Amino acid sequence: MLKQIAQKAGTTDRERYLANLASCQFFSLWSYPGLSRRGKKGVSKELADLTVIFGDDIVLFSDKDIKWPSHADVRIAWSRWYRAAILESAAQLWGAESYLRGSGAALFLDDRCENPFPLPVISSQTRIHLVAVASNSIEPATSYFCDIGGPGSSGTLMHAFDKESNEGRHPFVVGDLNEKKTFVHVFDAETLDRVLSELGTISDFVHYLSEKVAAIRSGKLALYAGEEELLAFYLQEQIDSGYGSLPFAHRPFLPGRLLNIPEGEWGAYTKSEAYRVRAELRERAQDWFDLLEPFTNAVISADVGIEARETPLEMHEAVLRVAASENLVSRARLASAFEGKRLSIPAGVRSSRVINSICSPGRLYVFVFVPWIKDSASYDEYRKFRLEMMQAYALVAPIKFIGVQEVVIVGAQTPDDSGTRSEAMICVRYEEPLSEQQMADAYKLMEDEQVLADVPVQSLRLALLPGPRGRRYGRNDPCPCGSLKKNKKCCNISGPRYSTIYTARSG
Repeated sequence: MLKQIAQKAGTTDRERYLANLASCQFFSLWSYPGLSRRGKKGVSKELADLTVIFGDDIVLFSDKDIKWPSHADVRIAWSRWYRAAILESAAQLWGAESYLRGSGAALFLDDRCENPFPLPVISSQTRIHLVAVASNSIEPATSYFCDIGGPGSSGTLMHAFDKESNEGRHPFVVGDLNEKKTFVHVFDAETLDRVLSELGTISDFVHYLSEKVAAIRSGKLALYAGEEELLAFYLQEQIDSGYGSLPFAHRPFLPGRLLNIPEGEWGAYTKSEAYRVRAELRERAQDWFDLLEPFTNAVISADVGIEARETPLEMHEAVLRVAASENLVSRARLASAFEGKRLSIPAGVRSSRVINSICSPGRLYVFVFVPWIKDSASYDEYRKFRLEMMQAYALVAPIKFIGVQEVVIVGAQTPDDSGTRSEAMICVRYEEPLSEQQMADAYKLMEDEQVLADVPVQSLRLALLPGPRGRRYGRNDPCPCGSLKKNKKCCNISGPRYSTIYTARSG
């Protein structure tokens, strides 16, 4: 029997703020403020201010709400604040990571360690990402940088990776806190909000963090003038799967060349066509979030349909995680397909639409709209019939789509004059070919129930289509590494690109 998950709301204003921010981007089902672990002598200890556990990725957040010290010498004030706000967060995060990687790690939803965390936490495949949030630096940093660079300078923290910056010797400049340990991403309050809102999904956020680490630990990134400047660079280098990228991290540089990302990248990006296009994608992708959020809330509260109450929590979570793992570009496309189909179906008609995932090759979504004929079936009978139809589409899908590995079926009530909505979701992985009996059943469903009957047999193929283009470094432009040579004679940072869209094409 599915049980309610008793989540904390957070004990401090910053914890509550972090929890709300994460739930609005990552869903509450995977976002947990103040998880507890057993400490020495049986005393419980908070793991982190916020823990996001999403399949093979764990993101640990530590937020130290440290007031800026009152001292006339900015270097002394910085040193004190840096130790309390950043280094202590890093120590907490490394300690939490060590605990999770240790033997017998157990997490609890309550302070008394009586209510175990109900989902799998750690495995040999788990990637742990560490995020320190340092509040209260924006105003003093703005004043400091304006004194140096003039009015208009940003108050976000700079990031540089020389020895002195790594040791925090320069005011408002953060480096790699410990090159021998897991990298700690340091955000101030402003840049955390901006990064999460611009990226918009847990998959995009984790990909961005991973690209940062690759760029920094490869030794090719010397500095970036603020998190927003690096984010702008990343978003303008969109790759085939819809994610941004830091491409210089994955290609050789000329010896001794380092990349500097100066102030102004973000400002230029927000005035570009690429930014306008991404803003539209964010708006469209919100419909996918709105579709999934009631599912996740129902699982947390154990308020699911009668046919799903005996389904284990792990199965509910795994299905929803597949749909929630789509990045922002893919979500926008899926949401448009779902809403477009939903609004175009006449009342009383069953219809479907098949669409592929951009960021997960081999995954298809089938949207099945089934009408509820109220005069001939109760609501429970309708839900049972709809589930049977969803299962029928899942059986036929691998016959129609050669090479498919996974299908998510979203069953929805065909719009009618009642104004009500109802959705259900299942996920099927095809780990072996259909049996002879399954093949026979599938062909019978195609003939008797017209399940995907008018869809030709198709293969998942790669289709090269022009994608949205971001900022480019021309061959004759100065190289961004700062060598003063032309780009084509130095690092040759970026050439023409196309987005690869995975589409179903006739075999």
